[in-house]
Amino acid sequence: MNKEISKIIFETLIQEGVFFISQIDEKSTFSKETIRKTINELIDNAILERLNSRGSNVRYRLRIDARAVFLIFDYKENFYIEDFARVWGVSINTAKKYIKKFVYDFVEKIGKPPQKIIYVKAKSEIISFSDPEAIEKNYAYTTPDGQLLRGTQGFIFWAKNRSGRKDIEKLAEEYVELREKYYGKNNKVLLIDSTDKLKNVFGEDVYLEKLFHKDFDALPIFGKTYLSQLVRIAKSGRTNKELMLNIVNKIQNSASEIIDKYNIDCIGFIPPTVARKTQLMKFISEYLKYSCKELRISKIKSLVAVQQKSLRKIEDRILNAKKTIEVKSNFKCKNVLLIDDVTGSGATLNETAKKIIDQGIGKKVYGFTITGSAKAGVFDIISEA
Repeated sequence: MNKEISKIIFETLIQEGVFFISQIDEKSTFSKETIRKTINELIDNAILERLNSRGSNVRYRLRIDARAVFLIFDYKENFYIEDFARVWGVSINTAKKYIKKFVYDFVEKIGKPPQKIIYVKAKSEIISFSDPEAIEKNYAYTTPDGQLLRGTQGFIFWAKNRSGRKDIEKLAEEYVELREKYYGKNNKVLLIDSTDKLKNVFGEDVYLEKLFHKDFDALPIFGKTYLSQLVRIAKSGRTNKELMLNIVNKIQNSASEIIDKYNIDCIGFIPPTVARKTQLMKFISEYLKYSCKELRISKIKSLVAVQQKSLRKIEDRILNAKKTIEVKSNFKCKNVLLIDDVTGSGATLNETAKKIIDQGIGKKVYGFTITGSAKAGVFDIISEA
């Protein structure tokens, strides 16, 4: 992210409020493409948001999010309610309603009516340990009121309000050590191979050649991973294009790796059970970059829609997938890649693979999901939206 452009953006927000790209362009020597890239990165990191998504007159404002509010104090120490109204592009009365979400945890008020209230950044514990970036880049926590807190802010909030521990720095060290155990010293994995779990769950009735995840659904003690929480929010029923594009960007390299390595010539997306205004898997199928043919996979409608996550027994999950998934194709495939959002048991992917093979649609089937269980070799019931 370009720091100089970011500084211009924040100064423009504080002085002028909601802005156009042209306003940043006038104050910068960088190209519009570089400015646009920086703005998109700020959007992906929940700092900015678009007020309208089409045309040349797109305007941007500070996101009504704890991370964004916390960050803007780096550019101005003291804020009045008029300042927040300006950066959010709302009325003063509306700004007063919004700021209540952040007071105490992230913002402190100085003064009492009738004098003018000044808002400053709330003091918080400073975490000093061996690898602070492991938390800043990878941790996220969704508060009970629906705020997605990322990095150190989220970790401190969780530690203070949910962990039951007071030794935050020790807890931070434990988090870093746990990530190293699951992700290695570089804290990154392109693909998590969960193929061995299939035989432990399904015995000889395994129809997937390989099963991969981009990330774990949750880590012991520390709960849902950042990517898992993005999926949860994306499936909550509200349309959030920027967030879903963020998910697509995070899984693109992993999906491409599977497609290239295993010569995938057909791809299929597991359809959702619950009707929502915006379906995450449909969105991924539209924005993920691939050149394979797409299989038609659909859900057979029943009197009552039963989600896999609601079934406690593996036998019930297998039966559910067998009875509700339908695969149709006018062409034959050699290697098929099935993509789903979350894997608990793998029953849906395995049964879909069986139908593809039994119907002679494909010879080999591979599975890839955004997140999967961190429990080695066992069937896991994953709770998500």
